[in-house]
Amino acid sequence: MHEKYLTSFFKDFDKDPYASHCNEILSSKNPFSRSNILGHITASGLAVNNGKVLLIFHPHIKRWLQPGGHIDAGETPIDAAIREVYEETGLICELAAGSCDPLDIDVHIIPSNPTKGEEEHLHIDLLFLLKVIKEGAPLEEIQFNWFQFDRVECARIKRALLKLSS
Repeated sequence: MHEKYLTSFFKDFDKDPYASHCNEILSSKNPFSRSNILGHITASGLAVNNGKVLLIFHPHIKRWLQPGGHIDAGETPIDAAIREVYEETGLICELAAGSCDPLDIDVHIIPSNPTKGEEEHLHIDLLFLLKVIKEGAPLEEIQFNWFQFDRVECARIKRALLKLSS
């Protein structure tokens, strides 16, 4: 299942400062698995509506970011992004028309978390453009809100929004 993502989305990681770690993660048996101690592929969703973007206040990072998280066994990254948005906000989404490729790919370090028994590792995050189709109740207690594009502070989200306007 993951071969599609490996071959079509990760062509330019040789230019990334974490290239060797990324290549090890991507060539592992299951690059989505949290058991990979170097890191893993994650997925997130960028829901946009009427010039606003949906963000959550990340409880550990303490910043407004897009909803997202780990990819469960048997799940595609797109399914994971849709599930994570629902769990964190209660909003039921679908992939935006014509956007089956990630809008953005970001590699970032996740600091160690002794309470979870996790060492520092990388996340290779696939950001998918989503469309809200229905409101429901969130499964997690995470603060979320819609922000005007010009109020977004996160450089990664700004980069993704610029891609939408070009």
